[in-house]
Amino acid sequence: MKNTKISNAGYRVLEILKELTNRPLSPDEMLRYLESATDYLYRKELVLKYLNTLKLLNIDIEKTDGKYFIKRGIECIDLDKNDLSVMLFIRKYIDTIGHESFKNNIEESLQIIERCFSNKVLDCIKTNTIKPYTPKKSLIIKDENVKKFEKYCHDGLGLELKYENYQSDNKDNLYKIAPLKVVYKRGKAVLIAYDQKDNDYKEFVLENIMDVKQKPQKQVKGSPSSVLFKLKGRLAKSYMLKKGEMLLETGDDFIIISNKNEDRELLIRRLLRYYDKCEILYPKTCRERIVELINEMEAVYA
Repeated sequence: MKNTKISNAGYRVLEILKELTNRPLSPDEMLRYLESATDYLYRKELVLKYLNTLKLLNIDIEKTDGKYFIKRGIECIDLDKNDLSVMLFIRKYIDTIGHESFKNNIEESLQIIERCFSNKVLDCIKTNTIKPYTPKKSLIIKDENVKKFEKYCHDGLGLELKYENYQSDNKDNLYKIAPLKVVYKRGKAVLIAYDQKDNDYKEFVLENIMDVKQKPQKQVKGSPSSVLFKLKGRLAKSYMLKKGEMLLETGDDFIIISNKNEDRELLIRRLLRYYDKCEILYPKTCRERIVELINEMEAVYA
């Protein structure tokens, strides 16, 4: 029993460390994060104890405006002048990007790398004038297709897409949608659209769109129905509602929650962590998706 407790405590310390590498956190935010990750309730004193543990491990943690953050990364990265010049080039280039989400993702990645600079790299920056890397060939950004779909979103007219998707049950690969916005995911431009037939938001990678027709009539930009799920046992008592969630029903040993705003794929993967303490009630497509994920996991580990 003692070893189990030590193992669990170590796991919680690592969870705090992992989240601190991503963003500054106040003790209350750490507490909420821990409870969300482990589905248990903890005292604030426990979080402060974990912070002291990290400091004893010589992890450089500082506090500003009530929030703790890791000043320097755990692993040290050694870069030479050429590497630093490439980073400077990327930093200057992202200032010209007009897509905020893509720009922010790159900026956050650069900040994580910079927090892990070794003392050798920091000394190199102080004692040398680093010039941005100059590409041998002019950099051509193929964004005409992105601009075209951004205009579709602005026009507010319906679209009919022919989309290359081998995993879909839609044999004709035709979708009638209301375009909403273009975002970047994993370095690819993606169209977010509302499919009224399935009453759901869908994502279409622009490079996989084989044909598109703009319809003369405005497409109704509806909103998908909420995802309803039931939590049971101790989890039901300790669960903290997330942004966009509403408590619909409370029983002796369960609660029923409505979630409307969270990305469905991310929500389903989060609910999967709750194992048999959670059941998706509605819609049917979400129930089928979580069964599909479970079958995929069984196929890997069987």
